[in-house]
Amino acid sequence: MSNIFFTLFSILFFSNVGNSQNFKISKIIADKTSKLPIENVSIYNDKDNSTTNQEGLFVFISGQNEINFNLLGYNSLKTTFEGIEKQDTIFMEAKAFVLKEVVISNLEPFLKKVYAKMADNYISNYTSNFFLRNVLKKDSSIVVLQDVHGKRAKNANPKYPSEIEILNMRKTSFFERKNQIDFRFPDLKEFFNSLYPALDKNIFVEEDYNDVDFRKILFESKEKNPEGQIFKGYFVINRNDYAIVEFFSTWRDNPEVVPYKKLAFSNVQYRTTRYEKLLKFGKKNTLNKYYLQLSKFMVKVEVVPNIKGESTFNFDLNMDYFTTNSITTEKVESNFPIDKDVFKAKFPYSSEFWNNQNQLPLTTELKDFLKRVSENKDKKKEFEIIGNF
Repeated sequence: MSNIFFTLFSILFFSNVGNSQNFKISKIIADKTSKLPIENVSIYNDKDNSTTNQEGLFVFISGQNEINFNLLGYNSLKTTFEGIEKQDTIFMEAKAFVLKEVVISNLEPFLKKVYAKMADNYISNYTSNFFLRNVLKKDSSIVVLQDVHGKRAKNANPKYPSEIEILNMRKTSFFERKNQIDFRFPDLKEFFNSLYPALDKNIFVEEDYNDVDFRKILFESKEKNPEGQIFKGYFVINRNDYAIVEFFSTWRDNPEVVPYKKLAFSNVQYRTTRYEKLLKFGKKNTLNKYYLQLSKFMVKVEVVPNIKGESTFNFDLNMDYFTTNSITTEKVESNFPIDKDVFKAKFPYSSEFWNNQNQLPLTTELKDFLKRVSENKDKKKEFEIIGNF
């Protein structure tokens, strides 16, 4: 929405290694017991990274003949491209877990150590290649798709925490012109920001976790914010080095009491009913430090149009980010400001790149959306289509 600004993150990177061979494989990863696909599995080696999408599908390309599969709560797998080439599906087994009640104990000394070691545990300056996928739905129908392939320089300087170089981009939006209400994407500055709970303003409780090397700690704020909401979530922390390897937070625990806001110069009302963030960190073994490997933002906004014939609806935004290669110190030629609506980025579409990239495959739902856009592209009086391909 033009006046709604949300402050709130799957990539393709082909690595040309001289004349050496690039290995490539595409498979589905599923839970060994339930047989259901598993999302967000880390696929990696010392040079490259990938991840699974909502359908459990991944594509991994690397010049190194080694593949590791890792997801907290599951037994890790290590193999080669040849070792899995004949398997249609790779099954991961959940670690043995007996559910117990939450453990109430004095976590303050442990958490103080975690917070004190943050500066040492995380790499302060680095460059990573990334893929960012943004999908916006109006109720159950996709209306925006944007894929960005680029480089990000993470800096210790708080004035310039990130620099972005867009290398490739494809985007399209598909809205009915009738009673259209515009949506504005967040900027990348807020997207990469992390807000951890203050030790003195939150309640911390340990929950039993099915991995002896990690501790899972739940938190929630002692007081509600002005919108009547509790800030809550969890950490997964490495017991050995006190590093936070996974962090989830939500600012909406009781969305029904969130007050509506009104668009300027309009009768349209809205309220944010979901605001969640998930961060996962990978480890650079040669440095014995961590970096941002994957991030997700999930936001839902309820809209009351107050327009005759138009019912209340929801905008659902999902932003998915992951790094695709081992981090470097390579210089980034910044070409997009991090404080600008990411969908406003202008970059030419490269059919050669997108037709040949496979590392982040489209889901069936996204393929159906692009087909719908193509079938209606000439109906300009009925639909507004904005994109670069």
